[in-house]
Amino acid sequence: MKKTKIILTIIFAAAALVVLYFAYGVVKDRYLGTNTKSLDINNTESQNEAGDQSAAETDGQPSNGQSNTSPDINDAAPGAGRPNIQNADCDNNCADFADNTDNLKYCQEACGDRPVSVKESEEQCENIIGLEKDSCWRDLAVSKKDTDICDKISDAKLKKVCVNRVTEEILDQ
Repeated sequence: MKKTKIILTIIFAAAALVVLYFAYGVVKDRYLGTNTKSLDINNTESQNEAGDQSAAETDGQPSNGQSNTSPDINDAAPGAGRPNIQNADCDNNCADFADNTDNLKYCQEACGDRPVSVKESEEQCENIIGLEKDSCWRDLAVSKKDTDICDKISDAKLKKVCVNRVTEEILDQ
């Protein structure tokens, strides 16, 4: 009987050690590890934005805020000249951008603070340029409750906001 108790205790201790070993790996990766890779990416994006803005200013061409590439929606990086909107910016009602009207409008669009104006057809949005065009597509998508219209938005962050807003409208019915 004594040998059985000792063997079961050893097996139980070994099983507990194996579980703790794997649990430590998961906890370490999720909660204890610093995510230096994402910090480096954000830092690089900030440097690229500054470079893009200075290049646009030296060419004599104003930066229109349009990005030539379409980044992944989940990693929505701001286009050239557009600010990187964070949750803290939305929490303080975009107060950091009060001095620049274009950035303020972009922040309000990205946070979903601007009310929707009813649009009837795509023709209303085709002749507009810049941020107003993206806003118009969002308004049309919400008015018609059609997420496919959101695909016409050029900015990835605003496209994601559009899809979320249309989804809210559909669920609120």
